[in-house]
Amino acid sequence: MARLKFLVLLLVALLVVTACGGGGGAAQPTAATSGGAPTAAPQATAAPQATAAPQATAAPQATKAPEATKAPEATAAPTEAPTAAPAAELQVDKSKLSKELHLYNWSDYLDESILADFEKEYGVHVTQEVYDSNEDMIAKVRPGNSGYDIVFPSDYAVEIMWRDKLIQKLDKSLLPNMIHLKKENLDLYYDKGNLYSIPYNLGLTGIAYNKSKVSPAPDSWAIFFDPAQAEKNKGEFSMLDDEREVPGAALKYLGKSLNDTDPADLAKVEKILKTQKPFVANYDSSNVGRNLASGQIVVGHIYNNVAAQARLGITSGDQTYSGNPDIVFIFPKEGGTVWQDNACILADSPNQYTAHVFLNYLMRPEVAAKNANFNFGVTPNADAEKLLDPKLLELYKQGFAPDAEILKRAEWIERNDKTTVFTDLWTAVKGE
Repeated sequence: MARLKFLVLLLVALLVVTACGGGGGAAQPTAATSGGAPTAAPQATAAPQATAAPQATAAPQATKAPEATKAPEATAAPTEAPTAAPAAELQVDKSKLSKELHLYNWSDYLDESILADFEKEYGVHVTQEVYDSNEDMIAKVRPGNSGYDIVFPSDYAVEIMWRDKLIQKLDKSLLPNMIHLKKENLDLYYDKGNLYSIPYNLGLTGIAYNKSKVSPAPDSWAIFFDPAQAEKNKGEFSMLDDEREVPGAALKYLGKSLNDTDPADLAKVEKILKTQKPFVANYDSSNVGRNLASGQIVVGHIYNNVAAQARLGITSGDQTYSGNPDIVFIFPKEGGTVWQDNACILADSPNQYTAHVFLNYLMRPEVAAKNANFNFGVTPNADAEKLLDPKLLELYKQGFAPDAEILKRAEWIERNDKTTVFTDLWTAVKGE
């Protein structure tokens, strides 16, 4: 009997052991929940690398097309840009805005209707006065308390002004619309990093003429500086009123750099300009386009966008005039100036916040396009290109804007300790 009880107990013990071993096998599903594929699935959140797709907004590289002024091709690129638009919205605190803003600008350079639109949106009345040269502008603002808030200096003049502490370092947080600007128009020699300036207009200085009045068609600075040709057009051509552009053109005529300061070369330039002076109708940077269009002069030393105005006319603002279809612009075979005008805020402006808001407004694509369609310049705003007037794009193709071939002959004006001699040279020519 005792043996029977022992066998029963042994059988029960075996059954218990078997049951525990089965429980250990059932525990395997818990291992699956701790390290199986379901928890690995979150690696799929690496898919946000797909957010690298915004690199597609780097498509603005396509705006390099305007280097050859093939702006129409570049207009395809902005179709990828809308993703950047929300980032370009500036939340303006209207309580910080001033009642007025004062601009000092080149003539016929900013559509008056843009100023009216800005006032309508923000309640700020904007006025502007004009100047003929960078040197005149700098002389006016240098003493301080000029009453102006924003100026539009050319490249080398920007460098002069920031070195002399005449312009304010920009607050980029108030300029989100810089996202629309072409890379090739930024970070240039005169303002690395664009700490002080916003690119406004790229251009050339060359020759415009009335093809119905001038024959043969000019291709050289000789039309101004060869005495026989200058005498032929006596009283019917004008030169820019600019101490760097006029001597620079004469230097190019001599086969020199427009930044050449060799005393012997500058002596030749002074002689050329004094010989030319009796034949010049006037030295004029503000009205040369109007005078060409009206026929008052037949040849002009001129900026490319002003030549385009002479061709197409100015149809808005207070100073409208009709264009002349016979006006042609050429960049001389010897080469000449490439330049970029910029918008800067004066250091002593009491309206810094409002000035930033205005600059940001000018960089809205629709505003930049409207302005380019007025002043006929080459806008640095990539997303404005698709909005440009076809008539303007056609002029680009005809040489009214820089292309790759033209830029090979173009040169930037430089400013350094040696180039101050141009002030003395110009004074000697103008004062004779």
